[in-house]
Amino acid sequence: MGKEPDEQTRGGSAVEGDSVAPPAAVFEGGDHDGGSQPAADAPHGTIRRLAQGCAVVVFDLDGVVREFAPTTSESVAADLGLTAEEFLALAFAPELLRPVVTGRTTFAQWCSQIVAVLVGRGTDPDRAQESVARWVADRGAPVAETVELMAELEEDGRQVFLFTNGTDNIPAELRQIGLDHLVDVVLNSAVLGVAKPDQGAYAAAHAAIEVHRGGPVAREQVLFTDDRAENVTAALAFGWQAVHFAGVRTDV
Repeated sequence: MGKEPDEQTRGGSAVEGDSVAPPAAVFEGGDHDGGSQPAADAPHGTIRRLAQGCAVVVFDLDGVVREFAPTTSESVAADLGLTAEEFLALAFAPELLRPVVTGRTTFAQWCSQIVAVLVGRGTDPDRAQESVARWVADRGAPVAETVELMAELEEDGRQVFLFTNGTDNIPAELRQIGLDHLVDVVLNSAVLGVAKPDQGAYAAAHAAIEVHRGGPVAREQVLFTDDRAENVTAALAFGWQAVHFAGVRTDV
């Protein structure tokens, strides 16, 4: 899930004097502005190819490493007399979402706020509570091909990270869906305090990568992939390599 916050900061660092290729964006699954180029091997093969020239590969979570089938949202929404689109618009309204993905409120508080909005629209409180609890109990499933690619890249000596507009519940969610091994490499907007596509989010994520690796990392040595084109564009502006990822089911 994720929407952009309103905080703007700038930072990060790169190794001076490194000879590296300029940042590149490869867009998968559609036409995009900005001089993008189509790729023949979408998208895992593109990531595998471009990663050969990078030290770090950063993956978005939802729509890349984790997928959500629409069935839960559709079922919950129907029980509430809503369409899935109406329910998701309510749950991900910016005034509810921005605070939770920037660490100003918790996952539990966000769920309570969704319940309150439903009750305010006339839903019975018990039904609203049960419906939201059923919705958030589904934490998606891993995208097997992406998880396998991450392991392959690590075996080849690349450092991999997750970069998500997430909540304080992300570690528990990763454990729930069997991705425990990724908990320690999550760059979580709820911890960083700023969310994609804000440039400050990339600066904070890059700084966290350098801390994790114990030294400076040239921005051009980081390859990033995300299912949202605006996040890819922002990563390019920051100086990372970037690949737009398409084709995974997600309703967030």
